[in-house]
Order: sequence, then structure tokens, then C-alpha cells
Amino acid sequence: MDIHLPPIPGISARPFGREGDAQLVAELVVAEARADGGDDTVMTGEEVEVAFRNTEHMDLQKDFRFIEVDGNAVAYVTCRWWDETDGPRIYRHMCKVVPEWRNKGIGSAMLAWAQGRLAERATGHATERPKVYRTDVDEPAAGGMALLERDGYRAIQHGATLVRPNLDDIPEAPLPKGLEIRPVADDQLRTIYEADIEAFRDHWGFSEPTEKDWKAFLEFPYRDESLWKVAWDGDRVVGQVRSFINEVENRENGRKRGWAEFISTAREWRGKGVATALICASLRELAARGMEEAALGVHVENPHGAYRLYQSLGFEVISFGTTYEKAMT
Repeated sequence: MDIHLPPIPGISARPFGREGDAQLVAELVVAEARADGGDDTVMTGEEVEVAFRNTEHMDLQKDFRFIEVDGNAVAYVTCRWWDETDGPRIYRHMCKVVPEWRNKGIGSAMLAWAQGRLAERATGHATERPKVYRTDVDEPAAGGMALLERDGYRAIQHGATLVRPNLDDIPEAPLPKGLEIRPVADDQLRTIYEADIEAFRDHWGFSEPTEKDWKAFLEFPYRDESLWKVAWDGDRVVGQVRSFINEVENRENGRKRGWAEFISTAREWRGKGVATALICASLRELAARGMEEAALGVHVENPHGAYRLYQSLGFEVISFGTTYEKAMT
């Protein structure tokens, strides 16, 4: 279907598929993230390529559009769908517009196109599940929030990025008796991955993983098992923190930040200090690698207290994002 663009001289739309398009997407993500100041996002074309080739139900010829002015990319929109295990069928769209081309009708045009394209895809979906549009907006993007709210979307969940501004005074936090941290071997990767999936099965928004999710796990550009802290009870994984260092981001921003990310705890071990012990061990590991601060992301409404736990360990909020949803009618 066509996208109905505003009357701007030289404006056009095209699908993804040319050489260098992944890098274009990365540059647009960074430009929009930094538009309001305070966001030092860095993304590479490699990250985009890994994400796109491991995303289910997204045809880049039909579900993606660059918006160009005089041949220069100024925005993009993409969409896909999936099922939540105990929830609706999600029809997700995402739009990015560089700051100098905001408030010119491009965002509205992309939103209308995404809804039409997703409705087109939903026509062939015989399902008893409710069908909803869903998207995410960073807190500074007031224009994007206003556009969605005018169109009937409502905020349903929130996420935050937190930073521990130093790696001093890391608490002493031993694992519960009987658990141990072991170096990660290649033949343990699937076990660790599946333990993480199982731990998140009762979280909001959970959906069953596919083999593409497993490939995305393996192809994550900054994967470094030597940084991981995985707690074992015999031959069972009961908790993990899969830290990483994004050298590209650090070099671009002139800092030394590690990410204490991909945190999970088996249900029967929650509330017993496993996550605290693994996070503290991860912070010490990052410090030993020369890092000076640590960051992580969290679902604010996490029912198991992760948001409060991270703050108690010295992490401070630097940004928020909001998930918006609208029923598909």
C-alpha cells in the first residue's frame, strides 16, 4: 500500500533493501534519540542487521518505508506482529524522524501507513485474541506522545534506563548457600538462554521465543561470556547477569561504561538475594575491566521489585520510555 506523504518538495518513500540501508537506520535512530538532548545513544549498522534478520513477521519490502527528501533519508517506519502468550496479538509499529523534519506531517503520514499496513496483515489472521496496535516512545519525544494520544492510544507500561555513576563501594552480597558462579562454556549457552526465557515466562508481555530469538542471542554483537555471572544449583541455572561492554558507544561518548544487563532469576529463588549477588559480582567484573560506571534497562512496573532493587544498589534513572497501545478495530 502507498504512503500518503505531506506536500513537501522532493519527498518520497521507498522500502528497505539498498546497500548501506542498515547504517541509515542506525543513523536515524541516533539522530532522533539525541534530538532533545541528554540521550547519548549509539547504534551501528551491524546491530540493525542482526536485529532485522532475526525478527519474525517482518517483510522489509512490505513492512518498512524510508522517507526521503531529495534522496536523503529523514525518517523511517517499520511494523511487525506477534502473539503474547497470555495476551493479545500485537501489531507493532515504530517511527523515527530526524529533528529538523518534525512537525511537518511526516509522523502522521507514517502512523497512518503503519496502521493501514498492519490492518492489511491482520485481515488474514483468524484468531480469537484481541488485536492491538502498540509502539514505544522515549519520554522527551512530546510530539510523538501527543500524536499517539490524539489518535486514541493510551500509555500502558513504562521502561527506564538507569546508570550507576561509579563502581565504588559495591556491596558485599554472597550467593545463597549451595549456589555457585562458574565460567561459561560453549555447551552451556542453550541452557543459559532457556533458563532466562523460563524466568521471564510470568512477566508482562511474554511471548514464546522462536529459533530467530536464539540466533539473535548468539549473534549479539557485544556478547562476551567472560563477563557473565551465572548462578548454578547443581546442573540448573537459577540466575544470571549477562554483562557486556559496548566499545563503540564508549569510544563515541568518551567514557567507560559497562552494561549489567539481561538479568533474571528462577521463580523459586526470587527474594533470596540471587540477583543482588550476581549484579554486585558483575559490577566488580566491569570495574576489573577498567569500566567506571554501569548501566541497565528495566520495566518500571516489574512486579518482582527489580526497579527498586537496582536503585537500592546505586543505580539512578537517566531516561524513561512509554509503551502505548490502541485497539485495532
